[in-house]
Amino acid sequence: MVPGPVQPGPVAPQPVQPGPVAPQPFPQQAQAQPFPQQAQPQPQPQPQPFPQQAQQPPQWQQQPGFPPPASSASTPDWEALAERNEKAAKRGRRLKLIGAATAVVVVAAAGAGFWLYKKDDKPTVVAHDPASPTVSTSNGPSSSASAPPVKGIDSPPTVGTLPAKKGPALNLGGDAKPGTMTGFTGQVLKLPSGPDSFASTATQVVDTSKSFTVSARVLVDLPNGNRSAVSQGDGQYYSYALGRANNNGHDQWYFKVQVPGGGSAIAWSKADATVNQWVLLTGVYDDPSGQLTLYVNGAPQSSAKSAGVQPSGNNTLQVGRLSSNSAWADPWHGAVADIQTWGQVLSEADIVKIVAGPSSPPSVPPTGAWLNG
Repeated sequence: MVPGPVQPGPVAPQPVQPGPVAPQPFPQQAQAQPFPQQAQPQPQPQPQPFPQQAQQPPQWQQQPGFPPPASSASTPDWEALAERNEKAAKRGRRLKLIGAATAVVVVAAAGAGFWLYKKDDKPTVVAHDPASPTVSTSNGPSSSASAPPVKGIDSPPTVGTLPAKKGPALNLGGDAKPGTMTGFTGQVLKLPSGPDSFASTATQVVDTSKSFTVSARVLVDLPNGNRSAVSQGDGQYYSYALGRANNNGHDQWYFKVQVPGGGSAIAWSKADATVNQWVLLTGVYDDPSGQLTLYVNGAPQSSAKSAGVQPSGNNTLQVGRLSSNSAWADPWHGAVADIQTWGQVLSEADIVKIVAGPSSPPSVPPTGAWLNG
């Protein structure tokens, strides 16, 4: 019997020999190769390079040049930090002490240099210029030699001087004429009105910051117009004044003072002012009470209240005019005589004595007197 061709039959699987395998993270077991005729496809083995040397799995050793990172959980050295902070604080304190010592040394050196400079400095002698004004010191109201003089209102020049019985002399304007009048015993000053019809002192007569009394015999020979017989002040406004003015349609005698801060306080006569008759006007200011009172021929007329008396310029005595709004105003037209001032309140009994004239003087001597007797 002749043998026929051998039919292929199932072949028993043979064990797969281990060969070089690439390292895998997770090694798998080798699987048998299925027959190609099997209906369901089986996964094919990965092709392996041939030949290859067996490789050793990585050992995860640290490579040189890459030091391991420091652990974030490490504990800081608190003692070392405290020591460094203490050293920094000491260094800051030392710098402050050095700076303060340096500043003291600099200030001391500057002071010593200034002292040496002043010690070596010599006074400069300045030649006196005859054309320049000389400043003199005094024990008067203002003791400061550097204080500027008070500038009064510009006034026409004076042409003569009338001596005073007491106090500074009267400087006479060109139209002011001393003399006598019929029916009057004693010397009078005739004033025809106008810019040169005046007389004035060069210095203060009454301290208006205290109580005072002022008196004068007056005669006005015109029936109208505001007239000032005696006043004080050469500043913007008068300080006080005796005279005649219109009051509600009546020409009356007055005694008025300038109130600090502006305005005036006025004491009026009870009756109208007379013309071409000699009248004794007396004004009294009582500083503690702030009251001013007018007397006509020794008789009280009326009173007014004032919160003080405003000084005016150089506080010079003015006869025949007053200062108003930095100009001379209210020129007297007539004659003035027997001018007297006191630095206090004069009693009514003494005011009556003034009326009698020099034969019966007041018990208190005046601080200023002109045209008397």
